[in-house]
Amino acid sequence: MTTKQSTLKTFFELFTKPFILVANFTRHLLLLLVFLFILWLFVGGQSITLTDKTALVIAPKGFVVDQYSGDPKSRAIQNIQGTEIPETRLRDLLRAIELATNDPKIVALVLNPDYMWGAGLANLREIERAIDQFKQNSNKPVIAMATNLSQGQYYLASLADEILMDPQGFLFLQGFGSYRNYFKDGLDKLGVDVHLFKVGEYKSAAEPYVRNDMSQEAKEAGLHFMNDLWDTYLAGVAKRRGLAVEDIRQMVDLQAQKLIEKNGSIADVALDSGLVDRIMKKPFMHKHIAELSSFDDDNNHFRGIAFEDYLSLHEEPTMHASKVAVVVAEGSIVGGEQNPGTIGGASTSRLLEQARLDPSVKAVVLRVNSPGGGVYPSEQIRREVDALKVAGKPIVVSMGNVAASGGYWISMTADAIWADEATITGSIGIFGLLMTYPELFNKLGIHTDGIGTTKWVGAFSPDKGLDPEFAELIQSNIEYGYQQFISSVADARGLSVDMVDRIARGRVWTAKQAFDLGLIDQLGGLQDAVNDAAAKANINDFELVWVEQHLTFTEQLMVDMMAKAASHLNFADNNLTKIQSLLHPYQNELNLLLNQKPGQVLEMAHCFCDIKAF
Repeated sequence: MTTKQSTLKTFFELFTKPFILVANFTRHLLLLLVFLFILWLFVGGQSITLTDKTALVIAPKGFVVDQYSGDPKSRAIQNIQGTEIPETRLRDLLRAIELATNDPKIVALVLNPDYMWGAGLANLREIERAIDQFKQNSNKPVIAMATNLSQGQYYLASLADEILMDPQGFLFLQGFGSYRNYFKDGLDKLGVDVHLFKVGEYKSAAEPYVRNDMSQEAKEAGLHFMNDLWDTYLAGVAKRRGLAVEDIRQMVDLQAQKLIEKNGSIADVALDSGLVDRIMKKPFMHKHIAELSSFDDDNNHFRGIAFEDYLSLHEEPTMHASKVAVVVAEGSIVGGEQNPGTIGGASTSRLLEQARLDPSVKAVVLRVNSPGGGVYPSEQIRREVDALKVAGKPIVVSMGNVAASGGYWISMTADAIWADEATITGSIGIFGLLMTYPELFNKLGIHTDGIGTTKWVGAFSPDKGLDPEFAELIQSNIEYGYQQFISSVADARGLSVDMVDRIARGRVWTAKQAFDLGLIDQLGGLQDAVNDAAAKANINDFELVWVEQHLTFTEQLMVDMMAKAASHLNFADNNLTKIQSLLHPYQNELNLLLNQKPGQVLEMAHCFCDIKAF
């Protein structure tokens, strides 16, 4: 009897246990939702209103990017905790400025670059075009207020009609450059042998692993495009400030001397040089701007609305039968599925495929901001570009700050390539990298021995020396890949292979130079590319959509409620955020190194041509 009862009890528990688990989970989920809803009622519901005589404040936070990095759920959680890398989407800045142009309640535009950590010159020039349109079509004033101004921050401030600077402020213009660490001696001491296979004397991405300094070819090529980029920067500032380019060059060269003459006051040097218009403390800045708009209810600050809040007032969806889709390819190119901020061969291809299969999408713009990466994932994405063309959907590339090497690879067969004068492109070439460390094993007293059915067994083993015949095999394959690259460019651009070879070989160009060489079609920004795509599809009335990863409705609802509650708590981890901000500019390099497996030839179409000193 006892045995029968025990058996029935066990059977009953096995049968009911899943239902109990589901019931408990459901109960906890419902309690959580109720709790969040209550928090929403108490701390939410703070509506944003826009009153007359308001200034729109453009204050980018963190890095200006084409697309938020990281998967949406993780980013939302980090945002609530205060540990995310601050990023501002370029499209949001452009949209806010566009909406404010004809908004009668917006009477002025205020630029505040204090919290912008970094932005490429091409992206800054996108903002410049938007502000120029704002000035031309609205006749409303644009004022910049700033404390500390890096080179990029100053370019943003210079877009204003008037620049107000704090008397304790900082301004330093340094030009463009690229400095890297070189590891050959260090790797030799560790007993690590680095085998580099490449085509093109200017393909310098892997030089730090085989040299202790920059090659003369890399210096020559680097200065060629950086000087052109610096000229573009100076010309933009000079035009808006009413200065001569040579006067600004001289001021930059004599910054130390001028600072001594002004008893160490950087603000006075900036004012005397014509780089800013007024020196005043923050309360007086607010008073000055309030004269153009109005004071807030407490009469302490000018009446302003942040561009993020302003955009939330204009979220009404538009319904159009035709769409132009934008797919963003930002970051280094690696294989497989990747979160935004890194270009995955599979994930980015799938986004292009999604646009291709959507009947409402009539044309596609591929926004490329990438120094390149893996050869195969680059080719994987390029094939999807060709698939769009076969499907009869025009695809136009808009290059961002950099679209070089693999970034150019995925662009080259599009129907048209647009780029800003300040875009960095080219670097047509590939290289292979293989690291072995038999000497390190010898130092540690570790020995390798074994057998194989052919001489090629263990050819990739990092604990063995590289066989010369195997090295020839790899070099031959790299040269084949290079020929495929330049042949594809020649076919896509209507150039001879010999011509492409002369301007390729890993050399980097600005888009202005690349246009003269026939590597791109037009000089212009993202909106120009969108208009061109629409024209090629013969559509006038269309909706612009961004094809990317999104939170589901339920996930977004929960995140919004949690964010409302968290805004009243202190979850910030400033130390973590600061560390992440330091690593952020080097994310491309880190991604590539992390994707290399021991004993594997890293075959890359990559250009380490990001400007770090901006």
